Amino acid sequence: SSTLIDVDVAFTGSVYVMERADVPNWARGGDVSQLEGLVRRNPVLLREQDDSGASLVHHAAGAGNTPVIRFICSITVRDGWKVYDDEGSMPLHWAVERNQPDSCRALLELGAEPNVLNKALMSPLHLAVSHTHNHLVQLLLSHYKTESNLEGGLGNTPVMLACSINNTEALSILLSHGARLSSQNKLGHYAIHAAAFAGSKKAMDVILKAGEEMGHSIEEHINFLDKSYSSPLHLAVRGGNMDIIEFCIHKGAKIDQQQVDRSTALHFACSQGATEAVKLMLSSYSRLDSIINLPDGACQTPLHRATIFDHTELAEYLISKGADIDYIDSKGLSPLLLATNCGAWRTVALLLSKGANVKIKDQSGCNFLHLAILQPKGLKNLSGDVLQHSSVKDLLSNEDNEGCTPLHYACRLGIHESVKNILVLQVSLDRKSKDKKSALHFAAQYGRVNTCQRLLETITDSRLLNEGDERGLTPLHLASGGGHTKVVELLLRKGALFHCDYKGRTCLHHAASEGYTQTMKIVLATNINLLDKLDEDGSTALHLAAREGHVAAVRLLLQRGAEVSLNKNHASFFHEALQHGRKDVINAIIDSDRSEVNQVISPHLPVPVQYLLDRCIRESDDDTRSPDYHVSIFYHMHLILGRQNDSSPLHKNSLAMVKYNRIELLSHPVCKKYLEMKWVAYGSAAHLLNLFVYLLGLLPLTHLIVSLRPSLDYTGPDNTTAVTMVPISVREQGSFLSSCMVMVLVMNIYSMGKEVTQMYHQRLTYFKDPFNYQDWTVAIFSLLFVIPLNFNVEGSWYWQAGAMAVFQSWISFLFYLQRFEHFGIYVVMFNEIAKTLWKILLLFFFLMLAFALVFHALMLNQKEFERLDLSGVQIFVMMVGELNYQSNILDIYLDNKLPFPFLTFYMFVVFVILMPILLMNMMIGLAVGDIAEVKRTAGLKRIAMQIELHTNLEEKMPYWLLKRVDQSFFTIYPNRKCSKASILNFWSQGEANEVQIRLMTNSSNSTSVEAELRRQKYRLKEISSVLEKQHDLMKLMIQKMEITSEADEHDGPTEVKGYRQRSNWGQAKGSNWIPLMKVLERKNV
Repeated sequence: SSTLIDVDVAFTGSVYVMERADVPNWARGGDVSQLEGLVRRNPVLLREQDDSGASLVHHAAGAGNTPVIRFICSITVRDGWKVYDDEGSMPLHWAVERNQPDSCRALLELGAEPNVLNKALMSPLHLAVSHTHNHLVQLLLSHYKTESNLEGGLGNTPVMLACSINNTEALSILLSHGARLSSQNKLGHYAIHAAAFAGSKKAMDVILKAGEEMGHSIEEHINFLDKSYSSPLHLAVRGGNMDIIEFCIHKGAKIDQQQVDRSTALHFACSQGATEAVKLMLSSYSRLDSIINLPDGACQTPLHRATIFDHTELAEYLISKGADIDYIDSKGLSPLLLATNCGAWRTVALLLSKGANVKIKDQSGCNFLHLAILQPKGLKNLSGDVLQHSSVKDLLSNEDNEGCTPLHYACRLGIHESVKNILVLQVSLDRKSKDKKSALHFAAQYGRVNTCQRLLETITDSRLLNEGDERGLTPLHLASGGGHTKVVELLLRKGALFHCDYKGRTCLHHAASEGYTQTMKIVLATNINLLDKLDEDGSTALHLAAREGHVAAVRLLLQRGAEVSLNKNHASFFHEALQHGRKDVINAIIDSDRSEVNQVISPHLPVPVQYLLDRCIRESDDDTRSPDYHVSIFYHMHLILGRQNDSSPLHKNSLAMVKYNRIELLSHPVCKKYLEMKWVAYGSAAHLLNLFVYLLGLLPLTHLIVSLRPSLDYTGPDNTTAVTMVPISVREQGSFLSSCMVMVLVMNIYSMGKEVTQMYHQRLTYFKDPFNYQDWTVAIFSLLFVIPLNFNVEGSWYWQAGAMAVFQSWISFLFYLQRFEHFGIYVVMFNEIAKTLWKILLLFFFLMLAFALVFHALMLNQKEFERLDLSGVQIFVMMVGELNYQSNILDIYLDNKLPFPFLTFYMFVVFVILMPILLMNMMIGLAVGDIAEVKRTAGLKRIAMQIELHTNLEEKMPYWLLKRVDQSFFTIYPNRKCSKASILNFWSQGEANEVQIRLMTNSSNSTSVEAELRRQKYRLKEISSVLEKQHDLMKLMIQKMEITSEADEHDGPTEVKGYRQRSNWGQAKGSNWIPLMKVLERKNV
């Protein structure tokens, strides 16, 4: 045929080419003989799948092509039906879904599994029921493997699925094949529940009859309960089908059956506003009084449920049937209060007309008017006749649990229309809450400027304008603390006085503590005397602003000339900022131009001092690559400079940096350049002079040791040794040698005299310095050497003293070099590492002793281990790597002269592992791990010694000389090769680059961004000012045109400024206003 020719043409060599889209077509309608030829040529064809993952068997089953199904299954043995598409469906699912009985029969005969669920948790039986392919339901159930009670999605069985779509035929077939009615899904629903909720009346009838045949009475069956104790009537009411509700009631459903939350079907019907269902249930219930007021878990009656959703007709019907109109729920709400709280105004009008009690209060003490004001539009939701009623008028003076009247509520929320309606009724403005706040207090605290305006127009007693609450806070205090500038201006125009509260704080204190600079400007413009006003703690507004971390407020007060004073805790505003960690405020204080501000700065806090040090550096405007580019460092700050006539000694702050280990401050370019300036000015000269004096004693001593070296003679029959000293004669020896001896004698006596003087001045501190002991050792050994040498004392013991003297002298000379920056730090590091080494050697001493003893005991024929002391020295030498394995161990062993070979070799291996290897690895580990900390400590100690040198020198220098050598600034030209700065930088290379990099980073990254932010801030202020003016103009135009809108009902800021998490100063503890305001904000959203 032509098709076969096309297929043959599709081959290229041995490769079979075929459109994948044609493969399903072959499976759906292809001839088996042609398909057999194709499969013989290319067996891979059987594994072809389309885009949905369906195989050839899926398409053949969906098309009812049983020969293709049997052919494919015969080739693939028994696995042809066991394939899944992307939805998890097998070929049997496809056959059922596409209503192919022949395919279903063939697949079942070939062994297809009928109880497999796809990804939608549907088995073939579920699909047959849901698609009403009832003959397939019969076919599937006739197979012995089919499970009639198989659970699918949410645990629903085929019976429940049949009930939910009212498939009575499938339901009958299922029941005839043993399907259970007692199965529950994951919600606890039975089949009767599924039928009731879906409104399947016929299915319910079938179920009830089948249940009756199984032994379940109809009345029992119709009242089956699920996990939440819901009966089919509950679900029928939720479904909203009147026929099913009537059917359930007719079959004996209990109307008073309660769920877990004690809600009945009547409650559900009232919530939905299903009047007909309510009438049906009430008409069929004999004991009407017991059901009409039956409460649920929240103690709400059906009337409560009807009022929530403003079902007026239903509420009226319930009242006519005897519903209690004043029943109180668990929250203390009557139907009237609940309707008011939910904004159900038609029901409110109905309840009022029916005589509902308006004096009932909820648990918060709120009456009907309180709750009405809390709703959008407030009292405008009520008609004028309601407000004129005498019982309602009496509510205007009622208070809640916090003593607030409806007027307080309206003023706090800024509903000025409600305020207007209340004021028309001649309500007294003298009423106070329990915290002694009047309506004006609330309006001022929350920025309700229009409400304040209306209240001030109504107030006849000016005493209310300046009256304080329980904490002495007047409306002006509250408005200032909330940052409500318009209210503050209004109160000041109306004659508000600058009283203090009970803590002695003025309105400026409150504005400063909250950081409202605009309010502060208004207050200061009116009364500048408040600037330095003290509260009962002696704190000014500057103290409070610094304590709370308000940078702008601190800057404003400093610019206005606020006095820097101490409060009763002896703390300035800087101390307040310091104690509370206000870093931004401290930086602002440092930036201040006030001269007395710098006197309170402390070096104990690293970040602000570092910021201060950064300000000492000034960068020129020249190009960074220009030769004229320079960096100036100013030393005029109190932190760095000191004078002898100051109350604190010179370098007090620098020494404090050392004391508190502020290495990051001491390493700052300003401090380093400052110390460098001191070093170049007089420190280096003094130290070099001291070094020269020391060399006057060291070099002669060295010359004596080299020149007078004794000789060693071997005398006597035993070939003993004798040391022959060089004879000293005043006449025979040269004058230079005599001068050297005199110099050594004089300089060491001078050294001892200097140490005694230091001991007198330094007292106990002198004995804490280990270098003092070194100086005493040098002096004593030198004198023990030179004095006997001068008198030709017999013996050689003084020569040993001379050897120790010259050794200790050169070690001391090494420590003199640690004050030089380039190599001084390495001298200090050497000292620190030496301390670590001595600690390790102390640890290894016991190991050395142990091995010295064991080798002394084992190596009987070795001279090196003959005595214990020799054994210890040999172990020490072997510890550093000189093992001499061949001579000490191997040769003796090969000559059979090793007494205990096994134990000796074992101990030798243990020694090699523990001593040389372990010691070296420990030293390397300590050197690598501690080098950074050692270098940091060494740098700190070197700087400390340099500062101590300058301090000691300046204490002895006259003030006029110190003032002459000191510099107030220093200029670095990093791009000039030959300059004073470059010469000085020989001792501190890279510092100019460090300063330059620091300044380039700070200036390029921060300055431009700050400038742009500043410009945007000014633009936003201008836009805000223009918009405010336009808003006021539009408001006047709307008032003239007598137009009202919802926007007019809101007064003051959208966000209640007085209600902030960090600023609850205007709130009483445990106030119910906080959750109330949260609820109102959610409602407004």
